[in-house]
Amino acid sequence: MPSIPISTTFSGPDNETFKTTDFLGQGAFGEVYRAVGETSGRVVAVKLLPLGALADADSKIALLNEINTAQQIRHPNVVQVLFVNDGDSSTIGPYAVMEYVSGGSLANVLRAGTRIPLERAIEMMIDIAQGTKAINEKLIHRDIKPDNILIEGSKLKIGDFGISKFVDESTRHYTFKGGQHRAYMAPEGWENQANTIKIDVYSVGLVFYEVLTLRHPLLPHVKDPNNDLDWRAAHLYQQCANVRTSRNDVPLSIAQLLSRMVSKRPDDRPYWDEVLNVLSQPSVVSPTKNPTVTAAVEAAVARKEQEKRRELELLAQQDKRQTQLDLYRYSYAALLAELDPVVEQFNQEFQYGQMTRAEEMGTMFYRVPEAQSIQVSLFRPPDSPIKVRNGEIIGGGWIGLSNGISANLVLLKHSADDLYGRWNICEIKIAGNVNPAQLIGNFGITEHTVEPFGFNAEHFYDQIQYATGMSHVFNYYFSEDVARFFAKLIQESCKIGKLVR
Repeated sequence: MPSIPISTTFSGPDNETFKTTDFLGQGAFGEVYRAVGETSGRVVAVKLLPLGALADADSKIALLNEINTAQQIRHPNVVQVLFVNDGDSSTIGPYAVMEYVSGGSLANVLRAGTRIPLERAIEMMIDIAQGTKAINEKLIHRDIKPDNILIEGSKLKIGDFGISKFVDESTRHYTFKGGQHRAYMAPEGWENQANTIKIDVYSVGLVFYEVLTLRHPLLPHVKDPNNDLDWRAAHLYQQCANVRTSRNDVPLSIAQLLSRMVSKRPDDRPYWDEVLNVLSQPSVVSPTKNPTVTAAVEAAVARKEQEKRRELELLAQQDKRQTQLDLYRYSYAALLAELDPVVEQFNQEFQYGQMTRAEEMGTMFYRVPEAQSIQVSLFRPPDSPIKVRNGEIIGGGWIGLSNGISANLVLLKHSADDLYGRWNICEIKIAGNVNPAQLIGNFGITEHTVEPFGFNAEHFYDQIQYATGMSHVFNYYFSEDVARFFAKLIQESCKIGKLVR
């Protein structure tokens, strides 16, 4: 809903008074109205700038500076900013007055679903490239997408530039440098790396695919278009298909250009002069060209695309593994935090010393006064999940006394949405029909092993897979109350006393 009444007046360019006539909608950053000059009859668009939504005064100043810089851009393929008011002398708050473009957006054209003739598509692409080049001489746009490309007659104009990094600043989940729309954000935006004009080259490359094919080239790799993580994975690790597989009349030179524009590495993307040079070349193959050479180029391009695909697959695997490790470490930290209240209670009630915690060589030692230390160690996660107890084991560890009882820590997840899993205690005992003496020297069992016990890292994943309830050498007893077992270890430690060697 509009926040100001229709017929509200405000100052505009050339000291003229303008009056709002229509509410055009809520844009990504502020409300937009159509207005008309009371003297000249000039039609303009006015955008209210909700500076109050920004995090701090520096952001407000930066936004106004960018919009004032945008006023300096004069180009037929760029929506012109005509006037800016910082709100100090305004009854409607800060606002920007821009030229009014009446032909709708490129997004509307693409949604109509009618294939654009190649010659016209190239004209549109040249307009977009020329407009973005003009903007990049002053600013980084940061949010080029079909909705921000407007149409006036046969000409395309880029709007909403210079402000997109401030969009939703107060509520954004990620601190992206750029804050682009998820479908057009360059890989470096997702990785929170430095912004350069190459992020605009990337976004325009994706728009070019849509102009030619009417479809976003990464959409087939996105399970849920509303999911940021799905888009992140697509932008970082999925390659756009060769545009000629969807439209074979696209010249090979333009197909290569698009592939380079959406390269994951900013340095591999071309600058605007090269983009415009390729788009301006004749699209019809000359009779003097050797078809064998063209076929060789096509083969080389296909090989290059295959190499890129393999490289991205490897990077995706590495990223997935690193993400799993990060989640695993977080789960382990949460487990240790779960034990803190037990330590705190002991220290409050015991007057002869304090329990302390220290990590040595990857093992956490809980030192109990005048008693054995309790050890907690984390195993590496399995190469693939192990299915047990209606869930999947995604990690494990050991908790116990070096000369007493122990158990395994088992990290179980029960659904794909459960990123972190839940730690369980698994106490292991030798089955009643097995002679314990026969197991000494196997599975990490020694003559000093005390039941219940936990497997060491060498044997844990091999043996925990049998925790299914079926008859086996060992019996497995699971509990979700890790803190309770930890308290039991403190009790056992105090009973046994300090280990004397």
